[in-house]
Amino acid sequence: MQLDKLRLDLRPRSNAQGLDLGFALLHAGGADVWRAWLALWLPLSALAVLISWYYPDLALGWLLPWWLRPLLERAPLHVLARQVFGEQTSWRDALRAWPRELGGGWFRMLTWWRPFMAGRGLHQPVWVLERARGKVATARRATIARNGTGGAALMFGSTCATFEFVLMMGVLALIGLFMPGESPNPFALFGLTDQGSLQAVLGTAAWCLACAIIGPVYTACTFTLYLNRRATLEAWDIEIVLRQLRPPARPAAARHVAGVLMAAPLLAMALLGMPPPVQAAAPAASAPPVVPVVPACEPPDGLRKQDSGRGPDLSPQQAAVRRQLDEVFAHEDLRGYRCGEQWELRVPPEKEQVKPKAPPLVPRWLAAILAGVFKFALIAGAIALVSWLLWRYAAPLRFSLAAAPEPRLATEVGGLDIREESLPADVAGAVRALWQQGQQRAALALLYRATLSRLVSRQSLKLHHGATEGECLAQARSANAAGTLDSASLALADQATTLWLNAAYGARWPAAETVAALCSRWQAHFDREAA
Repeated sequence: MQLDKLRLDLRPRSNAQGLDLGFALLHAGGADVWRAWLALWLPLSALAVLISWYYPDLALGWLLPWWLRPLLERAPLHVLARQVFGEQTSWRDALRAWPRELGGGWFRMLTWWRPFMAGRGLHQPVWVLERARGKVATARRATIARNGTGGAALMFGSTCATFEFVLMMGVLALIGLFMPGESPNPFALFGLTDQGSLQAVLGTAAWCLACAIIGPVYTACTFTLYLNRRATLEAWDIEIVLRQLRPPARPAAARHVAGVLMAAPLLAMALLGMPPPVQAAAPAASAPPVVPVVPACEPPDGLRKQDSGRGPDLSPQQAAVRRQLDEVFAHEDLRGYRCGEQWELRVPPEKEQVKPKAPPLVPRWLAAILAGVFKFALIAGAIALVSWLLWRYAAPLRFSLAAAPEPRLATEVGGLDIREESLPADVAGAVRALWQQGQQRAALALLYRATLSRLVSRQSLKLHHGATEGECLAQARSANAAGTLDSASLALADQATTLWLNAAYGARWPAAETVAALCSRWQAHFDREAA
């Protein structure tokens, strides 16, 4: 994989950022992606609409494109996988290569995975790009889906399905607004009872249109989520390499440049006689708070103020005394009533007349038979599912007289064959010979997989298929901490892994003396161990 041609700034990101990177990739060069997707999706959609017209009562119209959709998603994936490395691939090339990329995972995609695997876009590159098959593909998919990546792909697929449903309902509502009637009604299409063919055709066409819009978005985002996971696993730290090639500017110089750029517009306006920028007006004085209007509190009918029989005020002193007495008796503790708010139930309107129900479309006896069949199928499916789960995952519940087999050791890690019969008799001599011939990458690869082979076959280090270099080294350190792996073997594995990672992913080749010294230590250690 030529990481120097990578057009994306891949670095360890969160799952949400990895999904968001797909929108940028699709926006940068998505024309051929859309063409490759529509070239396959539109003919299938036309066939689905035609089936819906002739068989409106069946669900075959939308079921056929929904069922075959995972296979069609591999054509835009072909374009995206090559555009991300700077290779211009047209949609015609993708269509010509599409039949050759249908192998791998197609059976599970069209059978038991189809109704439940909304995050299938994360696993498509394992079959299409890595060409993994069988147990290697299973282990690789499990590795890619760890750390919440599989859950993020599943959630994103469910979100895309929700957007497709919303778009479909929006298109149907828009069509309903233009249908004849007394007033515009977005649900007019759903009220047609005598035009089932029209409803089926418009529903299938609206769903196909929604999938045509969302399909490339789902493929691109799940593909960048896959790339983000691989960048985390395999240390694709492109940003560090770019910083080494061009060191960042000094902070002081950056501040001076920023100050000059900010002052340049003001200086230009002063020289040309332009008025200064308009400043925002100062906030006006705060207005007095608005006092809510409280309805007047009136006394009940029995306590209304009656005529007290007072005569006119004879002096200002008498008027002041009377006002004080009125204020005292007006207090709520002396006036005999209080004002407050109270919730009351509204009187329910008269019930409308019950409209007569329309006759059922399906007779009662046929509905009872169908309900019984569905109930039996549901119970049988639940029993079968529980039985399969117990057989597949509940190993302690299996009744077997034979002893449990010993766990099988890994024979292939990350695509590298680590069996002893695949290695030369003199590993150190073969590494030195390849290095002298100028085949540095092949020499380091042989030394790395020979180290893994010795640890697995002679010291029973348990490695699983599909493990990355970092995971293998972490497993070796765990074995050393547990006392099952000696420190000398761990040191050799650590140095061999470091040299291989620097060379394979960073093009940083070690000196010949370093390789020769490592070969001598490697040969002395493992020969002594074999003796």
